[in-house]
Amino acid sequence: MRIILFSGKGGVGKTTLAAATAVRAAAMGHRALVMSTDAAHSLGDSLAAPIGPEPTRVSRNLEAMEIDVHHELDREFGPIRNFLTRFFKGQGLDDVVADEMAVLPGMEELFSLLRVAELAQSGEYDLLLVDCAPTGETLRMLAAPDVLRFYFRKIFPVQRLLARTVRPVAPLLTSLPVPDDDVFMAVKRLYERIERLDPLLRDPLVTSIRIVLSLEKMVIAESERLFTYLGLYGYSVDAVIANRVLPASLKGAYFERWSRAQAGHMKRVREGFSSMPILESPLIDEEVMGTRLLRTLSDEVYGERDPSSVFHTCRPPKVEKRGDSYVYSLDLPFVSSDRISAYASGDELTVTIDNWRRNIVLPRSLAGREVKEARLRSGRLSVLFGGR
Repeated sequence: MRIILFSGKGGVGKTTLAAATAVRAAAMGHRALVMSTDAAHSLGDSLAAPIGPEPTRVSRNLEAMEIDVHHELDREFGPIRNFLTRFFKGQGLDDVVADEMAVLPGMEELFSLLRVAELAQSGEYDLLLVDCAPTGETLRMLAAPDVLRFYFRKIFPVQRLLARTVRPVAPLLTSLPVPDDDVFMAVKRLYERIERLDPLLRDPLVTSIRIVLSLEKMVIAESERLFTYLGLYGYSVDAVIANRVLPASLKGAYFERWSRAQAGHMKRVREGFSSMPILESPLIDEEVMGTRLLRTLSDEVYGERDPSSVFHTCRPPKVEKRGDSYVYSLDLPFVSSDRISAYASGDELTVTIDNWRRNIVLPRSLAGREVKEARLRSGRLSVLFGGR
């Protein structure tokens, strides 16, 4: 089973390349499902086929779907959402506002990931291709499991104990609802599913991210930041795809200036992402829609390659013993030391880059130890732990 997520700035062509990759993979005999997690879906337009919130056959070996978050919330989040809706109504909110408030931050992104995991584990497909939302939404989606895992581990046991204590006397004290055991069981099942996401999404031989960019200064800068944040959350990038590259056959002063600009930007891409394959997707003189044109484009991008292959794996986090101390290290490319902070508390290491934070559960050998030093060298952060 392979999962490939296409990520990048809005408008760079992620949908087209995800669809093109799916068409090529299906033609090579892989049972492929291409899916969109972007609320502004355009995957059906790209494939020139009607698709919905459940897998729909497009052609031999190829199915497609556009994830409907509300459909997923109703399907998976029912008891929890119903309780929160009743709670907010008890606070005086009207029905519509209470229903919207019941969707906790991060839940929409999380259920997209859970749906991906469910389909990956179904055994019905060899390859899942995910057309992700623009960079910010994708990062929230990929960060959601860590954020909610932290909430469940720290708060859920306490809340359940309080509910059991308060429930017998609650009707005498307040009109607000107290969660029943079915709510806590739904939370428990959700937590268990989140726990099962890690080995699937952070295994570089199973899940890869392909960064799609156009040869523009602002887009490349955002792609570099995306690469950094993906390293923070432990996701492996296996290729960068430069989209809408001008073909050499275009002549004239206008195209020559454009080609020179693209060549300069491509040099930056090749230098910055030098450790991994850089694929090129050419600018085509017609709108790429339908399986025929998607197949033509995919042949240009991948050549003789099987698009389901793992093109590159990023170095995983590593723990090393040095005398009486330990060093925990992870790749964080394209980042300067003034943008990073790291500290440990109990069995967790918290690393922050800009506005993005990850709580990393430490192995037992590091739990309770003090951070003595955090140093960034050649795009890899090393955190030195002293004694307990």
